Amino acid sequence: MTILDKASDAKLQDASAETRLNWYALRVFGNRTLWFRKVIEQKAGEDQMFPGVETYIPMSIIEKVVRQTKPHNKSDVSYSGNRMTMVMKSKRAVINESSKPEKSVAVQKPMVASLMFVRCTEKFLKELKLDYLSDFTYYSRYADLRDSEAQFKEQDLQKKLTNRRRYTAPVSLQKVPAVIPDEQMEAFIWMTSNDFDVKYLGEPKDLKLGDRVRITSGPLKGQTGNVKRIKKDRKFVITIGNVAAFTIEGITHDMMEKIDDVNIT
Repeated sequence: MTILDKASDAKLQDASAETRLNWYALRVFGNRTLWFRKVIEQKAGEDQMFPGVETYIPMSIIEKVVRQTKPHNKSDVSYSGNRMTMVMKSKRAVINESSKPEKSVAVQKPMVASLMFVRCTEKFLKELKLDYLSDFTYYSRYADLRDSEAQFKEQDLQKKLTNRRRYTAPVSLQKVPAVIPDEQMEAFIWMTSNDFDVKYLGEPKDLKLGDRVRITSGPLKGQTGNVKRIKKDRKFVITIGNVAAFTIEGITHDMMEKIDDVNIT
């Protein structure tokens, strides 16, 4: 194979990578994930060049206590021309107002205010970034542009970045959107969409995770993750790439078995 053949083959692989549907994680500024989901869906709907675009925002259900209120009576409001004036209520009325019955309402809210996921092509993601530069950023990784498959050991690179304060990445290394494996994302969507008690911990780089384990029984049997000690208790933790880590409540130590990374299937 000649140099020209290699170059054309690399371009074809890069082109297929840009048109392949993958999951990416986004950090939306201002905690406006629900608004930005509408933006993405609108852009995908208007542009027929990008079919199959999906979004996912992990939601949690919280109990919110609200006080039942009644609309003001006509006697509470007086009109003078075009002006409306509220009539001062008596102390007894104020006391009755505060003693109105309360009720608990289940409300959905994003589990992580600024985090959302999108399944799209790399080309769509880059165009979205150009249109909404100041509204979001995507999680990225370093890729070696000299390698057509853009695969290398990120752990070694991260060690260099942490060990050297002024480490300068080679010209061939550039930041590209970090792809989240489909099987990892599908398992995460299934867990957060069902009745599992999932809690956000933070980014994996900020956590000291323990042994790699596999669940041996229950509805999550076969799911792999890590163990982390939290408040003297061993918790089962799943990580979504280098983006986020979550704990799954209700997984006891007798439901986990230690495994080696090389044995993970």
